[in-house]
Amino acid sequence: MTRSPVYTAVAAAVLFLVLVPLGTSVFILGFVHGDSPCILCWAQRIGMELVALIGLFVLRYGPKPAYLGLGILVSAYGVYMAVRHSSLHLARDIGQGFAVEMLGAHTYVWAFAVFMVCIAVMALLLMNVPVEDMQRGAGPRDLGALGSAAVIAFLVVTGATIVQAFASTGPPPYVGQSDPVRFSFNPQRWVWSLGEFEPAPISLRGRWAVERPDVTAVDPDPAKGPLPALARRKIVEQRQLTLGLRGSVTDLAYDAITDRFLVTTESGVYLTDGALGKVVRYTIVDPLFSVDLGRFAGAAFLDSHTVMAISENKSYVTLRESDTADADANYRRFLESPAAFEEIARSRLATMRAKMMYVMAAAVDPATRAIYTITVPNATTRRWVVSRFDPADMQLYEEFVPTLRPGLAGSAAPGANALDAFYITAATIADGKLYALSAAYSTLLTVDLASHTVVAADTIPGLTQPTGMARKDGRFYVVSRNGSLTVTGS
Repeated sequence: MTRSPVYTAVAAAVLFLVLVPLGTSVFILGFVHGDSPCILCWAQRIGMELVALIGLFVLRYGPKPAYLGLGILVSAYGVYMAVRHSSLHLARDIGQGFAVEMLGAHTYVWAFAVFMVCIAVMALLLMNVPVEDMQRGAGPRDLGALGSAAVIAFLVVTGATIVQAFASTGPPPYVGQSDPVRFSFNPQRWVWSLGEFEPAPISLRGRWAVERPDVTAVDPDPAKGPLPALARRKIVEQRQLTLGLRGSVTDLAYDAITDRFLVTTESGVYLTDGALGKVVRYTIVDPLFSVDLGRFAGAAFLDSHTVMAISENKSYVTLRESDTADADANYRRFLESPAAFEEIARSRLATMRAKMMYVMAAAVDPATRAIYTITVPNATTRRWVVSRFDPADMQLYEEFVPTLRPGLAGSAAPGANALDAFYITAATIADGKLYALSAAYSTLLTVDLASHTVVAADTIPGLTQPTGMARKDGRFYVVSRNGSLTVTGS
């Protein structure tokens, strides 16, 4: 009986998988160049070994659904592991990565391509295998010359892989290393590690399981703060805003040229008069169009007629006032009042130190027009990071963790950073100083932007969940989540 060319193609595919990805990995990269797989590399290599073995079973016993289904399942696992591995490194700067490159790409990227090809090959096999072969019994088949070569190559490469695995990772319970040492045949240079068994937080989202900011969860009592005997700012006005806002207030900014305030809610952008008495222009942004904006947390004037709203996740939208905006064209961008603004940009701010932290405050430096964001601490990262962005291209220009001026530390525990206890939810900038208001302990911290140092601190009594702050005529205007306004003396 004539052998179907489908099996010749399968034998060639198995031989290629064994000799090129697997053979290159163990013989050229491993034995010649000393490259040892990390624990994630081993997961991908074992997946390829299993796919090759399943291919040999197909050659010997036919394309049984169990074989092809298992092959697709293992390849899907390999795709996941390749994506899992690549996700740790693809966002790095140009040329950076993990271990060696081949033809301009690292091995974990090639693993993704190999497993995707495996899935495609098995799908083609399902579509092209003769129907009678699917119905035939389970008797062994003649492998043919190419299939026999694939078996021999598989055994040789698998044997070499076992040698490398034993030398570089060791027998059970050793499972491998996150950063393996250079491979060697000399037992004195082998490093067997149990580090992967060290306790670690378990979460389906891994390190991305960071809780959302919550201003309601902090203690506003200044007496419980880490800085003792702070002066109290004088309150000159307190009242409830009657602006008819949709949702809770999230931030406040002020433009001296037009004498107007900018107020944000979860998705709303409102321009008010200088007395915060009435809304003169507003819109509700569609937060799910294109970039996921999430809940607005920061507001700023980029110029007298251009505003920015920054979300907790550091995505942002830039809007410009317009009396001629096309409401139909803006339908996809705004949920309400689409004729009040034109959207200039909608994108994301990228940080380094603040990558795993949310922000609840933003401000613009009137002197440099630079944009600043301030993070809030979470269960994983107990600090607050100030990030500065160039307004020309919104790229990160500077990041720092403020330090405390000697003499202000007070009763903080030895070795502890008293600033870690604060929860910055509002900020404004004037005269080279960043004024950061903490909802925790109702404390106003003055940060010198040149030295990155907290040079002064005082409290604002009577605040409840403050979320925004602006400076007008030397006074601080503080808005709270419930829409109340507190004005302090200069």
